[in-house]
Amino acid sequence: MKAFDLLQGLKRNNISRKIAIDEINVGFGIPVGTLYDWYRNKCNPYGRRGEIIYNSELFYVIGALLGDGCLYNWKTTNYYLILVGDREFTSKYAEMLTRCTYKRTKAYINRSKNIWFVRSNNFKLYSLFKKVREDLSYLEQSIKQNDSRSALLFIEGFFDAEGCVKIIRERIRKIPKICLDITNTNFEILELVRKLLQEKLHIEARYSIQRPDPTKNKKTAYHLRIYRKEYVRGFFENIDTVKLKPRKISYLRNWLRD
Repeated sequence: MKAFDLLQGLKRNNISRKIAIDEINVGFGIPVGTLYDWYRNKCNPYGRRGEIIYNSELFYVIGALLGDGCLYNWKTTNYYLILVGDREFTSKYAEMLTRCTYKRTKAYINRSKNIWFVRSNNFKLYSLFKKVREDLSYLEQSIKQNDSRSALLFIEGFFDAEGCVKIIRERIRKIPKICLDITNTNFEILELVRKLLQEKLHIEARYSIQRPDPTKNKKTAYHLRIYRKEYVRGFFENIDTVKLKPRKISYLRNWLRD
């Protein structure tokens, strides 16, 4: 792994192929033929395998992972990204992941815990997600450099992971109203979502804070909420979320017609 990473670094620094390969060959004793294949991207050592396509679907994957994903590095050859959720969400995520990698991905069920999950071993995606978690400004800049669909798919991925379509019933109302609620303990991520909603869809969202229970040692939770009917309508016209379950569709339609 050290030899491969060093060779890639020499290549990025425009060191000539022969000099770079000779240096790694002498330093690590790796066959010259293998080094030429590494240099020409014909193959990678197992611990550095995995490709990504920088398309719009990649931003859905990043958004979903920021909500319900985690990283797991096992030994030196396995760089796992794991996402947990219900069947519909994990299946959608797996499809999006397939579109931005070169490998077919599926969702599986852990029957002992009755949860669905997707696990992928992809070093490049692992490295990208790790960088995004550590520096959200890098993600924000990447979104700005891409088209509006990338921004919307990022919102969609994060909402699928952390969002909720709430039905609010009140005595004074014959028809329940709808509220969209996105919850996370990381205010910086929510602020990025808020700005994208404003810039791309002209939707204004407001915060509320849920203080932690000191007896349970939990973190402060931030709620980003969308209330106004015109904003909710605009959201669903542009975001195809799995959180709008069939039993809630009639409530949404009735409220939007009211």
